[in-house]
Amino acid sequence: MNKLTQTLLAFSFLATLNCVWAEDDAPSGAMPDIAAAQAWLDQGYLPRHASLTQAADQLASSAAALCTQPDAAKLTQTRTAWLAASTAWRSLDGAPAGPMVLARLGRKIDFRPIRLPELNSAIAGGEGNVAAQGLAAAEYLLWGDGVASSSPAAILASLKTPARCDYLAKISRQIATETHTLDEGWRIYRAELGAENPFFRQNMYSEHVNLMLASLTGLLKRMPTADEVNADQFVEWRSGSEKAQFLAQFAGFAQAIEGINLQLEKDGEAALAKAMRADIAQARSLCGALPTSLAKASGKARSACYKAVQQSKARLQNQIAEKLDLSLGFTEGDGD
Repeated sequence: MNKLTQTLLAFSFLATLNCVWAEDDAPSGAMPDIAAAQAWLDQGYLPRHASLTQAADQLASSAAALCTQPDAAKLTQTRTAWLAASTAWRSLDGAPAGPMVLARLGRKIDFRPIRLPELNSAIAGGEGNVAAQGLAAAEYLLWGDGVASSSPAAILASLKTPARCDYLAKISRQIATETHTLDEGWRIYRAELGAENPFFRQNMYSEHVNLMLASLTGLLKRMPTADEVNADQFVEWRSGSEKAQFLAQFAGFAQAIEGINLQLEKDGEAALAKAMRADIAQARSLCGALPTSLAKASGKARSACYKAVQQSKARLQNQIAEKLDLSLGFTEGDGD
């Protein structure tokens, strides 16, 4: 059974559950109507999935071109493509939902930390696994470990070894394949939100909000607040893109939460929606002011960013979830 079939069968199974539910067992809390549910998906989720698939395709194309004729310009292009794909993934992971959760997309395309013995074995022709694949492995192949041997010239020289560059191209293709595997799953999810059976709409706010909270919990772990920190305490330290990745994940949350804000306004809670938007603006301002290298920011500045993101999470968890009468219970690992 291939991965797409597994995902579609999971959706089919979930869609049938409501047929055997007693009415009294249906989830409590707010439920969007069909138009609102599909509009939320169209505006808050599907554009982020499309951005990821497009960026992943470009990464695969750039890596293939690099391996065909390795040179400095193509290395730069592939690094740029990796950054676009990685930040697009972080944006999608900022508010996970639907088929990407069922498929555990994060584990497949961004497993961390990489395991260098397994990666080197895979490059040499051994059997690879998730610890030797995905965006983290590609980042290592494109940037190394930030030491003298990781200069652009040294990285380019290493990628002139056919087995090493071919492996980079292979895992780049795998990333693109995994993201496109979910194209049909998102289409089915949208169709189910418009179905007469209300199962997916009944669960939409509760599941999406829980997953947002789990993502924000993970995001906060990406911002250490001690005065003295090392560069390798940040997830994407090899590429030096940790700030861009952090902001992309928060931007994904901000894009998705707007659907909740619109529901609050519809329910007469415009002040709460306005407060959430203000929280998001404050976090973007404080976090956006940090230097590109987060390790070079003061502990005070990183702490201010952390607290601003934490405030958005608290507003969602303590006020918005209560207003929508939602049950909370997901953990950080539920969206990987």
